[in-house]
Parts: sequence; structure tokens; C-alpha cells
Amino acid sequence: MKATPLLPVLLAAALPLAGGCRVRDVRTAALTSPDLTDAARLAVAEKALRALPDSRFRNEAGSREMCFRIVGTNFAEGTIVVRYDSMKVGTKNLEDALARAGFETASFPADPAARAKLPGMGRAP
Repeated sequence: MKATPLLPVLLAAALPLAGGCRVRDVRTAALTSPDLTDAARLAVAEKALRALPDSRFRNEAGSREMCFRIVGTNFAEGTIVVRYDSMKVGTKNLEDALARAGFETASFPADPAARAKLPGMGRAP
């Protein structure tokens, strides 16, 4: 009797199920930057996060939905609290997007050219 390789059979059986099931892992993270000092800068940060590749997905109802949401801010501490789908984006992706927009983060230095364009950079924050 000839043995059938098990892996190809399992893959063939699981393939139809892969497209119809989406796993979500929603997490919350506090992203800190000393440059997040007011609502104008928060708007710049949010725009940078929305520009991330794969920042939107189709939810169960078929409408487009963000894979992250800002759920809190503390300008005194320079913190934004973000709920995000870790299956689509990670905290390092979020921090990198902020750094490219001119915000210094715990993991990445701010892009100098973008930082110079932040609202209020001509005066003390």
C-alpha cells in the first residue's frame, strides 16, 4: 500500500477555508512622542497613521474600516492611545509612521525635514 503525503492533502482541504475567515487580534498601545503637544500635531500624526499600507480592511458587513483607532490623547505627556488590529499592523509600524511624519518616538528618531514642518515648530511647543 502506497502512503499518501499528508501535507498536500491538508493544504488542499484548508485552502477553501482560508479566504472566508479573517482573524483579528485587537490590541491597545500607548505611543509616546514629546512632539505630540496639541490638536494640530495630533491631526498630522493621525494622517500619517492613515497613510500606512493595509491601514484599511473590509469588515464583516463589507464596509471599509481602519485597522487602528486613536482612543485617547494626553498632550501633557505626549501620548496617544491607539487600538489596532495586530494582524494588519504592529506597534513598530505605527511608531515608524509617526517618525516619518516628524515625531520622535521611543524606537525611531524623527525625520528632520518632516519635523521642521510640524505645526508650531517656529515657536516653543
